[in-house]
Amino acid sequence: MNKNTNPQNFEVADPYGILYLLPPPKPWKATEWYSTSIAGMPLLLRNILTLQRSGLHNLTLFIDAEETEKLALLVEKNSRITAKINWITKPEQLKETLQNRKSRILFFNGSALHDKKEVRFLYEAEKTKTPEVLPISSDQLESLIEKIQLNSEKELRETFESESAILYVPGAEQNQIQEPKDFNTLHEQLLKGSGQNHDSTITRFLSRPVSRKLTRFFLNTPITPNQITLFSFAVGLGSALCFAQGTYQMNLTGALLLLFSTWVDGADGEIARLKFMETELGGKLDIACDNIVHFFVFGAIGLGVSEATGDKTYMYVGGLAAFASLTSFILLGASLIKKSSTSLPESQSSLADKLANRDFIHFLMLMALIDLVNVFIFITAGGATIFATYLIYLRIVAKSPAHA
Repeated sequence: MNKNTNPQNFEVADPYGILYLLPPPKPWKATEWYSTSIAGMPLLLRNILTLQRSGLHNLTLFIDAEETEKLALLVEKNSRITAKINWITKPEQLKETLQNRKSRILFFNGSALHDKKEVRFLYEAEKTKTPEVLPISSDQLESLIEKIQLNSEKELRETFESESAILYVPGAEQNQIQEPKDFNTLHEQLLKGSGQNHDSTITRFLSRPVSRKLTRFFLNTPITPNQITLFSFAVGLGSALCFAQGTYQMNLTGALLLLFSTWVDGADGEIARLKFMETELGGKLDIACDNIVHFFVFGAIGLGVSEATGDKTYMYVGGLAAFASLTSFILLGASLIKKSSTSLPESQSSLADKLANRDFIHFLMLMALIDLVNVFIFITAGGATIFATYLIYLRIVAKSPAHA
């Protein structure tokens, strides 16, 4: 068991949460049901981390069963769980916990998959309300425990709707898990929503469908998002080596490798979000690797075309594209990593996302296919230079006395 097993020693938050692990349908055992994975993570761990990231750092896990050692061990072994966990396994302990409450209780249905945004909104709303917590009489407690022991989600919902001191959180209807097939349904639902809100149309329809197939594979392995990022980085550098050769076959190979690198790069973020493994280091590593790859690819394309045609102009144009893209990254990199643009006017806050956009790789694939990478590097050099010049202008304007 975890270190806090006595509800009297449980340090409540304001408000605090109880996650009720309802008995699963027969013949399933609770240990099997709640350790079943959804998108690479057991249901129980996914809900605990969701509540933890929503602000609930003190949690009571209530399961009306004696065999909880496997579930407790599953929780203890996960280093990402920093919330203070209190296990109770008997209705009498739950009754004592409810009696000793010091604030509003958020009573979560553990047989549903909870959404972080919804829980966070609810938690913040309850904190700002600071409602008066009325005492629960012994008769009310007995009635509550009796209804809970019926093991019916419907009964729970009806019971808690009339109890102002306890807010029942059933979870969205489409996130309820009532039979084994629901696990796979939610698995697919999470995969489908593993992209980012600012994904472009090209990314949404051309890149995400492929990156999700890679994500399906990586979910079943111990490979971390950062390791996936470094693999994508290595493939991207291999692409640059191909472009430096300058032949049609190698340009096409380089474009294919860069496209594959992009798909892998999409998978690292999907894995991080699905497995609650997002870190500041991971975000910095991802965007830095992307832009280093762009720098070398643009330079390599210029070098390769120059060698193939004997025209040194392409080498200079490739160098211009490479250094212009690097300049843009230096100017916007910090804002991109933090997903904010505090160093720029508010109207330019979307520029960071434009720098992260890799849609140009699909255009490069097309140009390599029709043997026009020489045209691509001229277009890229012009566009990158204009963008970098614009960012420099914005930086100068932002530092001028009129905008101080």
